[in-house]
Order: sequence, then C-alpha cells, then structure tokens
Amino acid sequence: MTTQQAHSRFIRTPLARAIQYSLLASCLVGLPATALAQQVEGQSAATQQRYSIEAGQLDTALNRFAVSAGIEIAFDATLTAGKQTAGLEGNYGVNEGLERLLAGTGLAAVRSAEGSYRLEILNERAAQNLETVSVYGTLPARYEGRYADSSMRLPKDIIDVPRTIDVIPEQFLLDQQAREMADAFRLSPNVVVGDGYGGTREQALIRGFDRNDNFYRNGVPFSHESRIDPATIDNIQLIKGPVADIGRMSPGGIVNIETKQPQFQREHSISTTFDEHGQRRGTVDLTGPVGDSQNLAYRITGSLEDSETFRDTSVDRQFLSSALLWQGDSGVQVGFNHEYSRDRREIDRGLITVPYGDSQRRLADVPFDTRFDGNIPNERDHEYHLAELDVVIPLADPAWEIDSKIFYSRATSEDLRAEVISVGDDSETLSRRVGANQDGVRTYKFARSQLIGEIDAAIPIRVATGVEYREFSHEWRYLGGNPQVGGTVSSPDSFTLINDLDSPSSDQFYDVSQKSHGVFSATEFSLTDTMTLDLGLRYEISENSYHSDNHLTGSTNDIDSGSSSKLTKGLGLVWETMPGLNLYLSYADTFEPQNIYVGNQEVFEQDPREGQQIETGIKWSSADNRYFITGAIFDLREDNVVENINGEPVPTGGIRSQGIEISMAANPIDGFNLRGAIGFLDAEIVSDNDATNGNQPRNVPDTTASLWASYEFQNPESALRGLGIGSGITYASNRYGDNGHRNNIGETLRGFELGDYTVVDAGLWYYLPVGSGDRLRFDLGVKNVTDEEYIVASGGNTRISVGDPRTFYSGVRFEF
Repeated sequence: MTTQQAHSRFIRTPLARAIQYSLLASCLVGLPATALAQQVEGQSAATQQRYSIEAGQLDTALNRFAVSAGIEIAFDATLTAGKQTAGLEGNYGVNEGLERLLAGTGLAAVRSAEGSYRLEILNERAAQNLETVSVYGTLPARYEGRYADSSMRLPKDIIDVPRTIDVIPEQFLLDQQAREMADAFRLSPNVVVGDGYGGTREQALIRGFDRNDNFYRNGVPFSHESRIDPATIDNIQLIKGPVADIGRMSPGGIVNIETKQPQFQREHSISTTFDEHGQRRGTVDLTGPVGDSQNLAYRITGSLEDSETFRDTSVDRQFLSSALLWQGDSGVQVGFNHEYSRDRREIDRGLITVPYGDSQRRLADVPFDTRFDGNIPNERDHEYHLAELDVVIPLADPAWEIDSKIFYSRATSEDLRAEVISVGDDSETLSRRVGANQDGVRTYKFARSQLIGEIDAAIPIRVATGVEYREFSHEWRYLGGNPQVGGTVSSPDSFTLINDLDSPSSDQFYDVSQKSHGVFSATEFSLTDTMTLDLGLRYEISENSYHSDNHLTGSTNDIDSGSSSKLTKGLGLVWETMPGLNLYLSYADTFEPQNIYVGNQEVFEQDPREGQQIETGIKWSSADNRYFITGAIFDLREDNVVENINGEPVPTGGIRSQGIEISMAANPIDGFNLRGAIGFLDAEIVSDNDATNGNQPRNVPDTTASLWASYEFQNPESALRGLGIGSGITYASNRYGDNGHRNNIGETLRGFELGDYTVVDAGLWYYLPVGSGDRLRFDLGVKNVTDEEYIVASGGNTRISVGDPRTFYSGVRFEF
C-alpha cells in the first residue's frame, strides 16, 4: 500500500501558512504535536476562508485544499485513483470544505486525535491506519511556489495558467541569504538586472526588455525610485510576457512582490546578518491574533541596516510595515497596510570605458573597486510612505464576491553626485560633472474594484471584471554643474572636484503627470473536463502632461499630450493531455503610454509602446507532487522603444525577442530540494538606424542558466538533524554594453562587450531547538566562491556596474 501526503506548498493564505509552520515547528523541537494540532484545528474550523479549487482530479484538489487550510491529509493513493471532484468555490470551514470536495466520491475525511485527517471508504474503516509524515525543519517543497494570487484575477495553480510564471518563495531568499531582490532574479531564465541608477533602484530585464518600472506590489503597479526591502517579501512572482487584462506593462513581463500578511497563529522572528565587507543588518517579523481574537490579526515587519560594500559605498536603510487583517464570520475580509521606508545609499556609477582604435571602446583596465566620483560625496536619500486598503465582500451567492483595493504612496528624494562625462582621446584624461536632483516628490494613486465569480451555464465559466484608476505625478529640480577636466583613468583622485552647483550650468524644475482609467475582464471557460480557454480584455484611456521651468533663462515649457486609448486582447488555451501534464498556447498584446520623455538635456514626445507575444509551452507535475517542470517557446515584439542611456532618452525603434525557457523545482526525497532553469534568447533591435538595426539589445545575454540545490537532515535519530547545506551556480553569456556594437553588415563599431560570468555560492545552516517551541537558525556561507570578476550591467559608456567579489557572510535568526 502506498501512503500519499498532500505536500505543503507555498501559498498566500495567512492562516494556512500559520498552521503549516506551527505544525512544522512542533515537529522540529520534538514537542508533542497533539495539543498544538488540536488548538490550531479548532481555530481553522471556527474561521471560514475563501477557496477557489477547480473541478478535476480528486487528489489534486485535496492537495490544494490541504495547503490552503493548513492541514495534513493521509490516504492510500488507490482510494483516489480515477476519482473526480466538482471543486470548491466560496467560503467554508475545514470540515464543510472537505465534505463538499468528497461529495459523490464514496470517501469521507476522518480527523485523528493529533488534528490530521485521513480518508476512509464511506461507512467502512480503511484496511489500515495511515500516519501522516512529520517534517523536520521547513516545507518539503522548499523552493517551489504554485500560486500567484495577487497578480492574477482568477487565482489558480500556475500549472493551469497559459503563460510562464516563476514564483520564488521567501524560503529561497532565506537559504540564499539574499541581500537584495537581484539575488533572486538570476534564478529565473532570461532575466537579468540592470544598472538601476547606480544601484539605488530596482531594474530588471525580462526576455530582452529593459524597464525599471515593471515592478508591482500585491498586484498594484509600484512606482518607486528605491530598492525593495527583502524583509517585506513573502514571495516574488515573475510573470513573463504581456497580460492583456493588465494592459499597461512591459511586454517582457512584470515582477510582482507579494508582501507578508497577518496570520492568526503567533509567529515571531528576529534576525541579523553580517559579511566581511561591512554588511550589518537586522530584521524583525511579528504576527498573530490581536489578543485572543479569532477575527483580527496583525503583522509588524521591520529592518535596520548600516552597511558598507567592497567599493566603499554605504547603505543606511530603515523599513517598517504594519498590517491588520479582519475576517468577519460571514466571510468579509478587510486588510490595511502602512509601509515606511528610508533608504540612504551612495550612487555608485561603477567603472567606465575608454576609447581606443577606430572609435571603439573597451572597459578601463583598473581594479574593480576603483571609484571615479572623486572627493564629492555621492549621496541619495529616498523616503516613502504607502497605504493599502483591501476589502473582500462575499455576495449572497457564495460563488461571487466583490474585491476592492485602494493604494496611495508618496515618496521624496534628494541626491548629489559626481560622474564621468567622457574620457579624452588619450584614453586617460577625465571630464566630470557634479549634478543633483532636489525636492523630488512622487505620488501614486490606485483604485480597483472587481466582481469575481462563477457562472453556471452550459459550460462552467469563471469571470473577474472590474475597473481601475491610476494617477501618477513626479516633480523635481535638476541642477547640473560645469564640466571639470582633470584626473586620469588610472588616478582619478589626483584632481580635486569642486561642487559648483551654487552657479550651475543647468537649473530646471520638472513636473510630469499621467492619469488613466480602464475597464477589464478575465474569463475562464471550461470547454471540457480537460480543456480550458482564457480570455483577457482591457480598454484603457490615458493622458500625460509635462511642465518645466528653466531657472537660468526664465523660460517655461508645457506639453499636454491629450488622451490615448488602447484595447488589449489576450487568449490562452490549456489542455490537460493526461493527469499532471498540461499543454498551452497563448497570445496577448500590451501597450505603455510614453508620450513625454525627460532627460538632463532633452525632452520629446513619443507614441505609446505596443507589444505582442505568442507563447506555447508544457507544464508537468508528478503524481506525488515532488517534481514540477515547465517549458516555453515564445515570440515577442515591441515597437516605439525608448531607453535611457547616459541620462538621456534615446529612441531605439523596436525589439524582437524569440526564445526558449525550461524551469524545474524538485523534491526527490524529503530534505533534498532542487531549483534549476535555463533560457535561450535571440533578441534584436529592429530599427531604421543602420548603426543599431539587427543588434542585440544592451545588457541582454543569449543564454542564462541557474541551479540551486540544498539538503537538510531531517531524521530524528541523526546527530546531524537540523543541519542544512546549499549551493548554487548562475551563468549569463556575453552581453554588449550599448546598442551600437555592430552595424547591419557585422562590422564592429564603437560598442563594447561586458563578457559572460559564472557565479558559485554556497552556504550551510543549522536549526537549534531552544526552550519550548522556539529555535535558533545559524547561517554561514560564501558568495562568489571562485572570486569571479564580472560585470553586472551597463548604464552607458561611463556607468558600468560590477559584481561583488568573494564574500563570506554569517547570520543568526531566532524564531519564537
């Protein structure tokens, strides 16, 4: 007889995760699980929650329910073989939900004294009592996420979504000891990071498309100019390609950050990390019910950081997130979150290139820790507050609900920097300028209300339809000094720079804004038991305005682009060819208003970007849920592309990207976890400019690959119990530092190469039980084991970001 357990999976539901982790923690410290399981089960039974489980295979549905409800179910695999369920849609307690899922199957769920469940043949005791499998440490599927709730109108297992979605859970960030989000991006195929304004902002290139504003937070476009603090991350979702019902987005895709939410089981942790170059960071994460309430929960997450880097730049960061979640007995949910962040760090433009030969360029031959900003402090101070309100109201029909969200953020920023403008023909003499952005204020307003439910027609139909409103404004003052010639590439500090912004050569005030509103729908048609059709539509109207004051000349400039509109369309077909094996085909288009571009020296209007993608792929999940493999082939194109090079907006025509991606998450045996991916990309610029037409876009590699593996000893009889070992490798092939590296007949022009890189990381951790139900985790590891010197990205000829050298780190985490 085979014992099958519904393997725990990473999900968004706060209560479910609380129950899972509490059960796991009790196993970890060797405590009797009975009392805890009974206590938690009482809470889960008393509190209803929302389920959205499609009709289909019974074992798959039970697995999803177990994860969402935070329970364990043991059963003989032969009991569910070939059985189907009508699914579950609406708000239910655990017992009622199981009863509905098992209706008509001839099976019943029986709860044990320990709080777990087992399946029995109705009115007949099963031949043997099956025990649940206790897991010591963390979740069995450690690096796999199968749900992306906040980024999808209709939440479902990503195996049933006709596009590529990579979900990277918090556990992976913990095992990697990720300092920034970029540490996680490289685990997704065909994704690399950009320059990010000297390392002070998030910037990702997805499938060849470079955007620093394609970041979302809980499904909301997050307009920001700083790093996202890892302390708030519950999981990272990389949605590849355009999504028609989102409409406005980069065609390469978006990065959605799902933040930590309140839970109804108390779970606290504090941690600190250090590294040899001067990282000093501490975090705190507290969650649980308010008092003894079963309806109101809180979460407080914070961090403090005072760090140095190997390039002698500093990071001073404070972060605090406070959230409340109220769940009514009727299923109404109200969530509120306030977030504050202040991020002060130096703008690090990195290395530079120098001219040589026939108007060509190469990377300057200097140590990788060389700074070119001289005696001028490169400082950037960014601070924001945001507020988010979520309200979910079930309707009289439990299959329908209204989901509404209101979001507001306000950010202020200041910066001062000195940077290289050019290098003389002698490849040595530097020309630099002092510049500053002052009095920067960015505000963002977002509102959405959508109706979600199921239509009982000739074929089952799930639908989400609603309206959204977005409003963004940004104002700032730019000051630019005069060029200062002096110092050399090999000795940049031999010349003293002067802060001449009291008498600048440029002094301008800018005010840009954008408003849009749209109506959308996402519909899923269950054509047959094994085939579904997804239809996405969105109609959006947007308008932009621009105002500038030249404080030196007294002139003003006003541009009102008027309104532009676009209907975006998407179609996806998913076919379950056999249990656990899905094939899919999809098409979607997108657009992005970009009527007004502002640079240090130039302002111009540009038509909206418009993109389209066709993608086909395969997704497979093994019957025991230990393996999940996805593969995709895509053809993607966008027109009217503009990018920022050396501080100026530059039209690059269009970009076409074709490629293949393969990803795998595996848990071959308990304690052993793998995550790997490989991507091949053929991206090229399509332009009337012979200097760039046919060229590979800047910073885009042909090949990316990654593999991370870990093993955590879980045998209670082993002296190594609680010890974990992990190691990973990431690779990116050669990239170009600009778009003009070759002309259309293959002749080398002024461009330069960034080279390829292979980075190896390794770490180990140890869980030590402390007291009653508490534990310590100790981390020790090294990043870039081989001390590889490599280039991360190019922001232009004088803005080359470099990777960190070999770095030893350590950390301590206390969970209580």
